[in-house]
Amino acid sequence: MARYVKSDRFDERVKRALPPDERVRADRTLKRLGENPPPAEIELRPMEGQDGLLWEMRAGGANRFILRRCRDREGDYFLVEDVGSYERVEE
Repeated sequence: MARYVKSDRFDERVKRALPPDERVRADRTLKRLGENPPPAEIELRPMEGQDGLLWEMRAGGANRFILRRCRDREGDYFLVEDVGSYERVEE
C-alpha cells in the first residue's frame, strides 16, 4: 500500500487549479493511491528525467498530480505537491 501526505500548500493549489467538480474527482482518485496495489488506471509512474524523485498520476479527467517520493521512519511515502491539467504525450 502506498502512503501519501498532502503538502502544506496543496489545498490552496487545488482550489486555484480546479473547479469544484474536478476537485471532487481528483480527491477520489487520490484516495485510490492508497489501494494495495495502486490500480493501473491511475497511471502512477516516475516523471522522466527526475531520477525517481518526482512522480505523476492521473487526477481524473485531463488532470494529474505531481508527487514527491519521500522517506521517514515508517518507510517510503508520496508527498502530494501539486495538481493541474496536462497534455498526454502519446508514444
